[in-house]
Amino acid sequence: MRIREIAQSRVRYGYRKIRVLLNREGWAVGKHLVYRLYKEEGWP
Repeated sequence: MRIREIAQSRVRYGYRKIRVLLNREGWAVGKHLVYRLYKEEGWP
C-alpha cells in the first residue's frame, strides 16, 4: 500500500528510490520484494 502511495506522489521514482524511502521510514524490505510489488502494480 505504501509503495503505491509513494509511486503515485513521486512518479519519476523507480523501485530503487522507493525502497530507500521505505527503509528510511522504518520498513525493512528487500529489493526483490519491492521490485515484485512495484511491477505487480503496473508501474514501468
